[in-house]
Amino acid sequence: MSIAESATAIPPAAALPQPRYPGPPPLSRGAKTHLALTGLLALGLTVGLLATLGSDTEPWRRFFILAVLTAGAQLYTVDRPGKQSYKTSIVFLIASATLLPPPLLVLVALVQYLPEWARTRKKPVVMGFNIAKGVIDTLSAWAVYRLAVDHLGISTANGLRLAAAGLLACFAYVTVNHLLLARMVSLAHGGTLRETKLFSWDYFTTDLFLAFLGVGVATLWLRATYVIPLVVAPLLLTHRALTVPQLKAEARIDPKTGLSNARHFASVFGDELARTIRYDRPLSLVMADLDLLRDINNTHGHLAGDAVLRGIAEIFGRELRQYDLPSRFGGEEFCILLPETLPEDALDMADRIRRAVEATEFMVETVDEPIKATLSFGVASYPRDGATTEALVNAADLAVYRAKLQGRNRVVDAPAALETAAH
Repeated sequence: MSIAESATAIPPAAALPQPRYPGPPPLSRGAKTHLALTGLLALGLTVGLLATLGSDTEPWRRFFILAVLTAGAQLYTVDRPGKQSYKTSIVFLIASATLLPPPLLVLVALVQYLPEWARTRKKPVVMGFNIAKGVIDTLSAWAVYRLAVDHLGISTANGLRLAAAGLLACFAYVTVNHLLLARMVSLAHGGTLRETKLFSWDYFTTDLFLAFLGVGVATLWLRATYVIPLVVAPLLLTHRALTVPQLKAEARIDPKTGLSNARHFASVFGDELARTIRYDRPLSLVMADLDLLRDINNTHGHLAGDAVLRGIAEIFGRELRQYDLPSRFGGEEFCILLPETLPEDALDMADRIRRAVEATEFMVETVDEPIKATLSFGVASYPRDGATTEALVNAADLAVYRAKLQGRNRVVDAPAALETAAH
C-alpha cells in the first residue's frame, strides 16, 4: 500500500457535514425497495409452500431435530475484526436443505430466529430481513441440490455424486446469502458490493466451509444417524477457532469507542517510530482531550458522555487516513499516530478534526437537546520534538495542556507550547 501525503484543504466549519450520533442513518429509498422485494419474494414462497404441508411422520421428525439444532446454533455469533460475524447455524441449514421437503425447510428458516429474537430483541425491520433472506437462501440451496440430484439420477447409495450435489447447494446458499446481504449493506451505507467485504476470500470461504460441514451432517444422517450427536464436538471446536481472532481484537480495542487501546497503541507507536528512524521519514503524534467531559456527565449523565466519546471516534474514522492510528488513552484523552506526516500537515489534520467535532451535534436518547462538544489538541513531530516515544508523548501532552490554558477548542504545536512555557 502506497502512502500519500495529506493535502486536503480545511473547509470552513459551516461547510462541514452535521452528523448526529449515535444511531444508524435512516434507510435509503433503494434499501427500502430491496427490503420490500426480498420480503415479498420470501412471503410468496412461504405462503405457497406451507399450503402443501404434509403429515408424514419421518419428515416431521427430521424437522423437529434440525429446527432445534439450527435455532440453538443461531444463538451463538462469532464476531470478527472488520465487523464480520459467523454463525454455525449454517451447518444445520444446509443439512435441512438436503433432508427436508420445501414446506418444512421454510419452517426451519422461520423458527431459527425465534430464540435469538427473544434474547436480543432486534428491531423488527432487521429481524424481518434476516428471516426473508433465510427463506430465500435455504430454498436456493434446496433447488440447486434437487436439480443436481434429479439431473444426475443420484441415489443415496452413490455417495460421491450425492456429495457433489451437496457442495453445489453450499455454493448456492452462500452466494445468494452474501448477495442479498451485500446489496442491503451497499444501499443502506453506500459503497459498492465489493466494499462491503462480504465477498472477500476470508469471509466467503469461512461461510462456505461451514456449509460443507452441513453436507457431512446430511450424509451421516442418511447413512448412520446415531453418529449425528458426535458432530456437535467438532462444531464446538470450530466455534472456538473462529472466536480466536475476536479475542485478539478485543485485547487491542477500547470497548467504549472501538478505537485502539493504549497498550496496542504503545506497541504500534514503538514499531512505527523505529521504522521512521531507520528510513529517515517524517512522523507526527496528535494528542487530544475532550473539553469539559465532567460537565457533560454531570449535566446529562454518563450515557451522554459515552455517546460523545463514540461520536468523536466516528469522526476520527471519517477524517483520518486508512493507515493513521487513533487511540483512546482512557477517560477523555485520545492519541493519534500519523505516519509519513510532516508537522504542518499534522496541524492541518488536527484542526480539520477540531472543526468537525465543533460542528457536530451529538444526539442521545436520554437527552432532548443535542449536545455540543470540543477538543483541545497538541501536536508533536519526529525528529523536531524528540526521537523516542516518551519524548514525543511528553511534547504533545504539554501542547494539549497549553491549549487548555489558552481557552480550549484549539490546536497547539509543541514548539509553541515550549516557547510559552519558557516565558
